[in-house]
Amino acid sequence: MCQKLRQGLFLSLYFLLSFNSLALEGEFHWERSIRLNKPLNQNDTVDWFGLGLQSKPTNEPSTFNFDTDLRFYIKDSNWFNFSLQEAYYNWPLIPDTQFIIGRKIVDWNINEKYWLLGYLNARQSFTLLSEDEEGLTGLFLKKELNNFSYEFMLSYFYIPQINPNINFENGNVDSHSEWSRLPPKFTVLSGTTVPIYYKLKKIDIAKIVLNKSLGFNLNYRWNTGALGFTALYKPESSLRSNAEAYYDNVVLNKVVVEADPTVNHHAYLGLQLQQRFGDYFSRFGLTHVDPNAKLGKDIPLFSINNSRKTFTSDYFSISPRYEKETYSHFTSWVNRDFYSLAFNYIHLLTKNVRKGDDFFSDSVKWKRALGFTVNLNLNEKWFWMGDIKYDLDREDNILKSEMGYRASPRLKINLGLEVLKAPLESSYWSYYRANDLMYASVAYVF
Repeated sequence: MCQKLRQGLFLSLYFLLSFNSLALEGEFHWERSIRLNKPLNQNDTVDWFGLGLQSKPTNEPSTFNFDTDLRFYIKDSNWFNFSLQEAYYNWPLIPDTQFIIGRKIVDWNINEKYWLLGYLNARQSFTLLSEDEEGLTGLFLKKELNNFSYEFMLSYFYIPQINPNINFENGNVDSHSEWSRLPPKFTVLSGTTVPIYYKLKKIDIAKIVLNKSLGFNLNYRWNTGALGFTALYKPESSLRSNAEAYYDNVVLNKVVVEADPTVNHHAYLGLQLQQRFGDYFSRFGLTHVDPNAKLGKDIPLFSINNSRKTFTSDYFSISPRYEKETYSHFTSWVNRDFYSLAFNYIHLLTKNVRKGDDFFSDSVKWKRALGFTVNLNLNEKWFWMGDIKYDLDREDNILKSEMGYRASPRLKINLGLEVLKAPLESSYWSYYRANDLMYASVAYVF
């Protein structure tokens, strides 16, 4: 299904580019990675070519804006990643009022992007450490009135997060991506290890994509700050992985698991306070996510009856969790001509009992974590970025560092490092703790 959605998005982009006269900018990209460990889901691909395209800024009152990325992976001719991050048309109806239709990244909670949460906007997820996002698809109305701004969103169309990809073939579940969590290959039945045969139930694409969303964002601004409130009811960014299972002791002598991807709505509530102190900026927020929320009759165009399905037997158990999560989060930053510094903090205020090794229900990513980011422009050609995230409760830490060289206005060369540490099996990141790597990349900007 993800492959069909990826192809559909790719064809949609081709259509838009064919019938719209756009000024484009972007970059061609090549990257090679060197693994420092052996990932649990290792593939043979170490090189990829990429193309990123964006619309150029314009002073026209009505504009078509888009941002897209495409990656082709060497040594695997059947694998590419595609992401349509934004593609929307903006009409100024009257002064201080905008009508927007299409796929748009909403900035109603900027702190969520740094912590890789993906509750508001979907995540691009070419890799799980990327902070790139994909927008919501629908109709948007934005109004400015004195110190207030209002933004409303309504949608009858849902595009789930399609990366990283997962494939079902000949009873196996695999992925080209080393950042995919795969289900178990075996289970134990009466003391005997029995292989698992996976099947994907037939999917009605219309029942996936034709789902409603409704939300708004309200902001009040003053000279040195702003206060904002967000309320949104929409499908979760990713599909849920529900399933049923039975033991086939006649033909296969395997436990057969029938996977059944489904859509689950959630409520998203947020409060953010931003204040400037001279050259320093700070933002504090509260975020509440409820995957059990109902708005009317769940406002479905179609009734999806398996959205709360669980399965338990003597040989297999599938129990997706639907737990509320509330976070407090804080960030403070300063920007200078030659450097920028940022301090981040996030705290899970609700209890979490989900285990990190459950394919059908991931653990939370952070419990009580700190983050530090440094960007240095050493001169006109050299720059360096460093970022570390550290969970005080679980001792997880993620280190990212990149050194770049601007060989010319159009040519950039980068060397980077990504290292993960997750000592507890209950951590979300434990499955990926062997995904450490170094990389080199070259980009041509046009």
